[in-house]
Amino acid sequence: MDKELLHKKIKDDIEELINNNPSERALGNLIPLSIFQAVRIGVLTAGCGIEAIIYNIGKDIGREVISRYVNEDNLLESFAEILKKAKIGILEVKKVEENEMVLVLRDCISCHNVPNVGTTLCHFESGLIAGTLEKILKRKVNVSETKCCGKGDEYCEFLVKIEDKLYW
Repeated sequence: MDKELLHKKIKDDIEELINNNPSERALGNLIPLSIFQAVRIGVLTAGCGIEAIIYNIGKDIGREVISRYVNEDNLLESFAEILKKAKIGILEVKKVEENEMVLVLRDCISCHNVPNVGTTLCHFESGLIAGTLEKILKRKVNVSETKCCGKGDEYCEFLVKIEDKLYW
């Protein structure tokens, strides 16, 4: 499979969402979120380090696709706008320090309205945040989810650690 071709398709789809001109299919563009979530949770129950794979998929898409639309001058505001337009979630900034951030994501695709399954579910979103910020900041970024609707929390919360090491 050609990963770059997939990234191009995702880029095109996100660009259309940003421009309020999504492509149409006969059945419409939406599938019930619960179907997507059931697939994700089913994959997670398979184990075998699948969380890291999902994180890295998100990181690739953040680095190669989402970062292209984020304005460096108002980084977090434009990132939040892109995530909302792409229907990934509603990003809020809880804390920003020199090498650390705490970000909140509400209404996210991985766990919105899921029951308390006792674990974090937003590995994709964690990776998406890491990849986008790494590309923009040109520094190594690690993201861990500290709160999740999948654990019964009201919202998802991510601890973002920004390393001194330059990424490129």
